[in-house]
Amino acid sequence: MRFTDKLELVIDEYKDDPGQPAWDKQVVCYGRVHSYIHVTLPTEPRLKTNRKSTAILTLVTLCKTNGEDASRVPVWYHKMELVCAFDIVTIDCVVGQVKVGDRWGIIDHSLGSERTVMHGMWEPEYESEDEHD
Repeated sequence: MRFTDKLELVIDEYKDDPGQPAWDKQVVCYGRVHSYIHVTLPTEPRLKTNRKSTAILTLVTLCKTNGEDASRVPVWYHKMELVCAFDIVTIDCVVGQVKVGDRWGIIDHSLGSERTVMHGMWEPEYESEDEHD
């Protein structure tokens, strides 16, 4: 058995269609963390940041699971996707993986459990351009 991480991401459902308004959607992803990077972001009026901030990013290779939540249904995958960088606050918990034949099954018993808390970290607030409930 090996370990991976569960990430809870907020993505724009229409990110590939610039003509559509933003629509935030929460997605569960699983991936293998490779490294952590501490970055300092300067004040930048064009980006509407009025103060210097720091962040810890993590480089993760995502498992190709189509956004399925292994804490609710069995989730299997054959391939890993691209390496992506995420804010460390997106990591929800560590889960396990078991290889069966040519595929991996994700073991996630986090449903109803507390999530990872990063003490002293600034957590950005995200706003959607269009509210969909």
